[in-house]
Amino acid sequence: MINEANYKDIVLILRDISDQASKKILEIYNSNFKINIKDDNSPLTDADTESNRIICSRLGKEFPKIPIISEENKKKELNVANYFLVDPLDGTKEFISRNGEFTVNIALVLRNQPILGVIQIPTQKTQYFSDGFFSFKYDGKLKKIHSEGNNNKLIILSSRSHLDTITEKIVNKFKDAEIKRVGSSIKFCYLAEGKADIYLRNGKTMCWDVAAGIAILKTAGCQIKNLDLGEFALNKKNFFNESFICFRDNFPSNKLALISKQYNKNYWVIKN
Repeated sequence: MINEANYKDIVLILRDISDQASKKILEIYNSNFKINIKDDNSPLTDADTESNRIICSRLGKEFPKIPIISEENKKKELNVANYFLVDPLDGTKEFISRNGEFTVNIALVLRNQPILGVIQIPTQKTQYFSDGFFSFKYDGKLKKIHSEGNNNKLIILSSRSHLDTITEKIVNKFKDAEIKRVGSSIKFCYLAEGKADIYLRNGKTMCWDVAAGIAILKTAGCQIKNLDLGEFALNKKNFFNESFICFRDNFPSNKLALISKQYNKNYWVIKN
C-alpha cells in the first residue's frame, strides 16, 4: 500500500528507472536514428519507444497493481484515481534538432494529484525530483531546491517550440522582464530551483507533459493555476490540459493579476 511512509523508497525506484531510460535515450541520440510520424503528425523516434518500453516494463514489475498511462501507450482510458503518468521522451522535436533540451518524465498520481515526480535531463546527467515532501536536484551531488530566488529582473519562462504571440505580447508589457525560451519540462525544473519567477503556457499540453513537473513545483514553493487563476486539474477525459501559469509563491500579486487579465481577453486565449 502506498502512503507517506514509503514515498522516499518509491521515488528512489522511479529515479533508477528514469536513469536507465535516459542512458538508452542518449545511446540513440548519439546514433543515426530514424524519425517516424504518428497519427497526430507528431514525430516519433526509437528513443521514444525504447524509453517507454524500459519505463513501463520496470514500473509493471515494481508496482504491478498501479496502472500506467504513457504518451506512447495506446490504452489511456483508465477510470482510476491512482496511476503513473509517463512521458518517456518529452521534447522529441528538441531531441531531433539535437539541442539537448529533452527529458524523461515519471509521476505518481494519487487521487488525481501528482505527488511524486522525476524529471531527468539525459544530456546533462541531471535529475530533478520530489519525494512528496521536498524537491531536489541531483547532478552528481544531491541538493534540496526551492523556488526562492534573487533574480535582478523578472524572468519569464516559455516554450522554445510553442511561444504564441499572445504570451509574447504580455511579456513585452513588463519592461523589467527577460523571457527565456526553454524546451520540454526543463521549464518546471528551472522554476523550482529559483532560476525563473514564472512560466506561462498558453496552448496545448498533455497530462503526461506536466504531471512530474507539478509534483516538483508543489514541494519547491510554487503553484500552478489556470489562466483565470483558478485551480488547475489533470483532465482524465481526453488528457488535454487547459492553459496554465506556474509561479513561485511570493510572485507579486499585482503582476499575476495583470497577466491573467490580459490572457482572459477572449480573443487572446488559445482554446484546446
